[in-house]
Amino acid sequence: MPADHAKHDPVRLLLAQGKTDQALARAQRAFQSSPRDAGAAKVLSEVLLAAAQLDRAVHFARTAAGLAPDDLACVLHHVSVLSAADKPAEALALLERAAPRFPREPALHAARIDIELELNRCVRAERTCREALLANPGDTRLRTKLAAALLNVGRVEEAVQAMRTAAAGEPANLAFAGGLAYLMNYSPGESPEAVLAQHRRYGELLEAAHGRPKRVFTNTRDPDRRLRIGIVSPDLRAHSVAWFIEPFLEHHDRERIELVVYQTNYVADEVTARLRRHCETWRIMDTVSDAQLAEAIFADHVDVLIELSGHTHLHSLAAMQARPAPVQVTYLGYPNVTGVREIDARIGDSITDPPGPIDACGCERLLRLDPCFLCYRPPPAPEPSPTPAAAGRGITFGSFNTVQKMSGRLVTAWARVLRAVPGSRLLLKGVAFTDADLREDVRLRFIDAGVEADRIEVLPKAESLADHLCLYSRVDIALDPFPYNGTTTTCEALYMGVPVLTVAGALHAGRVGASLLSAIGLPELIARDEDDYVNRAVSLAADLPRLTALRASMRPRLLNSPLCDGPNYAGRMETLLRNEWRDWCLSRA
Repeated sequence: MPADHAKHDPVRLLLAQGKTDQALARAQRAFQSSPRDAGAAKVLSEVLLAAAQLDRAVHFARTAAGLAPDDLACVLHHVSVLSAADKPAEALALLERAAPRFPREPALHAARIDIELELNRCVRAERTCREALLANPGDTRLRTKLAAALLNVGRVEEAVQAMRTAAAGEPANLAFAGGLAYLMNYSPGESPEAVLAQHRRYGELLEAAHGRPKRVFTNTRDPDRRLRIGIVSPDLRAHSVAWFIEPFLEHHDRERIELVVYQTNYVADEVTARLRRHCETWRIMDTVSDAQLAEAIFADHVDVLIELSGHTHLHSLAAMQARPAPVQVTYLGYPNVTGVREIDARIGDSITDPPGPIDACGCERLLRLDPCFLCYRPPPAPEPSPTPAAAGRGITFGSFNTVQKMSGRLVTAWARVLRAVPGSRLLLKGVAFTDADLREDVRLRFIDAGVEADRIEVLPKAESLADHLCLYSRVDIALDPFPYNGTTTTCEALYMGVPVLTVAGALHAGRVGASLLSAIGLPELIARDEDDYVNRAVSLAADLPRLTALRASMRPRLLNSPLCDGPNYAGRMETLLRNEWRDWCLSRA
């Protein structure tokens, strides 16, 4: 018998109001008085999840699903709690057992697809999507799941088309509009104007949904006083965003700046602990709504707020739309404008964002942090090995980027390189390649492009960062993907002595490689277009003395460049943020 969920809405209201303790007390009383009530067990699990008591949340979710096995809401909640508790395999097994009871239920299929993607069973997730759409051909949510699955198997062009179909079916859907904007960064067939227009569309929908904020700020309008700078991110952990924001956290001038960090993801690790030591205030905001996050930031009297997510997973763009700080900036975690009207500026540099479409797009103003908008903090690693080709084994090209960047056009370009360099090989590695079906699928794509199977090697995620870095000992030349370049992968390859070839694209996502290579003084590795990319790869592959010299000099070149100068980078960032604050003070004096 389905549970009566609505009668427990007063508990959910308390939770929505941020009154977690009161909600927990009321939910516990409800369950104690009715221990056979699946709705009471479920709402208690919901509150425990919000309170980050994951083991207890799992227990009561399991209780609710056991009491009402035919109640879809209880089953789906049990799945979501297992996923939050990092038990995706258990969640998938639960979904497989429940599937016969709900054969045509789109929500169950959608949950299964999410878990399959979480487990990197990407090819299976695509099949699940297509099977679900056969039973529910008009379901737009399943269409968005298909887009996600296609992206995660590297079928970028098809992913964009699936997402565009879903967004056209629900043109006012904010999540769909944002999802399409995000996916378009990966697609080589999209014009800069179309990509920017979709981001503006998202901003318009966000404003329509949340309105224009009416804030009265009491921050003291003193351009030279100590600034309170807020940072909002779900990625302050073992994540690429953390590697690149750490130099600012570590080297900021504590006499001139106070850092207030808002961690919006419950996941924390040793990197989180290290970052926290650099900050004056650290608030864990993983269970609050965007509105509650905005109110907390406003109450903290933050002067300049930096968000580090853009349209990536678990972003807080709705909180930024609420304008909790006088000056709001987006940086680092997303390679494009956000389209959010209340974000004042985005930080790039003169190479990632030269004058052109971005300046004219009507979204965030561009702040150029020259000579490079990034600072890389290299991890401990062994010294670079000799270039492998010196042993007479032929040239090995490599890319350790995510398969999401492996569009059909990119595969064609890499196949051209391999066909033009006799005896060469391509080594690919990525998290998603734990999926054996995906590894085989990628090999078949290169075979279809005219490359023999034994010249393609696809490896799953390495066991550790040290193991990952050591794999560069097998690579002579790294190939940067386009139109969405690598960032961490490029820095790691350079750090391990491997030259990286890139194509300078039209927008930020396709120009990060050019910025990084310019920062270390290697502009000759930047191609103008795809033909030039192939030609430069062929030329470099034929020049073993050049490869040997680059291998020996690359790490010191990197470490002595602006890209690894943490104190200088932090000073430039502080000056840029100070100028934004000064402009706000003067414009509203």
